[in-house]
Amino acid sequence: MDKNELTERVALKDYDLDAFVRLAIEDEDTRGELVRQMIANPDIMVYYHCYEVLSKASQAEPQLFYPYWSDIAPLLDHPNSYHRDFALTILANLTTVDQQDLFASLADQYVAHINDAKFCTGQYCVRNCRKIIAHKPERLDFFLDHLLDLDTYCDYPVKQKDLLKYDVLVILEQVYDQSPRKDQFNAFIRTASKAVSPKTRKKADALMRKFSIQAIA
Repeated sequence: MDKNELTERVALKDYDLDAFVRLAIEDEDTRGELVRQMIANPDIMVYYHCYEVLSKASQAEPQLFYPYWSDIAPLLDHPNSYHRDFALTILANLTTVDQQDLFASLADQYVAHINDAKFCTGQYCVRNCRKIIAHKPERLDFFLDHLLDLDTYCDYPVKQKDLLKYDVLVILEQVYDQSPRKDQFNAFIRTASKAVSPKTRKKADALMRKFSIQAIA
């Protein structure tokens, strides 16, 4: 499939995502072209659909997409929040095969998006931090330092910060038993149980029961 045919087909509203995922996995030229179009094509139907393909394919076969790390990483600073989301997601997928520890050089830049100008991108960041923690458990404390302190530095309104805390609670549940920082976890969970977000309160209350965390009157 040449470049023009690829962009025409992937731009269709009802494009065949799974067929493109298979093609991206099976054909190196297609992989490279999808990355290029995601980065450089100005048409949202092209670049967003390319992202959907690459997100799914890189989760399934991350080793095939690791060579494109240096092409994707600069999107973390892209003025378009969609492209920042793309980088956050695909790089997180690739950390499972990051044998060169390329993540180390952009870790601070990555977690800075917890306080991104766009709240949705902040959510993308926290949700993808969960993936990276699973792939790189040695970085757990690095992420916890930022996640547990988000009230201090996040500029979002209270309602949005409380929504973000839901995603942090999901991470805390994942790592609770293995971390020695349970006092900090418990304090965060108690605070989240008073959140304005019903979803966050419900999750915090469930964790308080699960981990026998005593409420403070």
